Amino acid sequence: MTKGKKKLRTSNSGQLLIVAALAIAILISSTTVYVYELSRETNSSNAASIADLILALKQNTRNTMISSLANVSNGGERAVLTANLNTLAQVVRSLTHFGTLVLDFATLNDSNYDSGIWLSWNTSDMGTSSTDANFTLRVYGEETTIAANYEINVTTKTTIAGFYVTLGGSEKLVNLTCSVFNEEKSALAKNITLLYQDSGSWVNVDSSNNLSVIDRGNGTYSISFTIQTTAAIIPVSAHTYDMRNIFVQANTTCSAA
Repeated sequence: MTKGKKKLRTSNSGQLLIVAALAIAILISSTTVYVYELSRETNSSNAASIADLILALKQNTRNTMISSLANVSNGGERAVLTANLNTLAQVVRSLTHFGTLVLDFATLNDSNYDSGIWLSWNTSDMGTSSTDANFTLRVYGEETTIAANYEINVTTKTTIAGFYVTLGGSEKLVNLTCSVFNEEKSALAKNITLLYQDSGSWVNVDSSNNLSVIDRGNGTYSISFTIQTTAAIIPVSAHTYDMRNIFVQANTTCSAA
């Protein structure tokens, strides 16, 4: 993990769409090759092959959701999710080895999710980037019709908590514990950028702050740094990328220990 290096979010949705399109192209290729290989396995039963195909398409659906959330959380438009899923549905319909395949989907809309996307970065001590959708995959074969219903949720969550100790004068040592989760399971961070607020402005933490990051190996990071401030309360923000390039921001307020 890079220490003290600020990752800037971009509003250049054109570049992000290119990244998403590349990801879709890759999964299209992988799906096509996979189905071709299945069709060559004449010794296996047709039902087993269809079951394998459904599993493969479920995984490709998840990959599409992950790619879309990475795009949106980095400044892309929410419409990217629907656009990518529509592209995937078209690819599925083009696969005719086992009959006609139809993939329908509905992105989640509720108090948290808007068009299948939920970005919650202002809640104290926790930040969430998530996507959720329901799918129905139908395989219309010569003798039977198979329908598979499934829901896919992709969620990256970061929690942060901490305190500070006054070293002398206005110098303070800030101690933080930051944890990363994928679908509620501990996950590793690709990068964590820290900022603290001083006199109403956010200041990037870097090596000049004696920044120390200890990776506990289980998705939890022990972080410390020093700053010069007379403030009694120190707001801190953690900008995190997980290993899937999904961005999430979490804020906390540090008080004296």
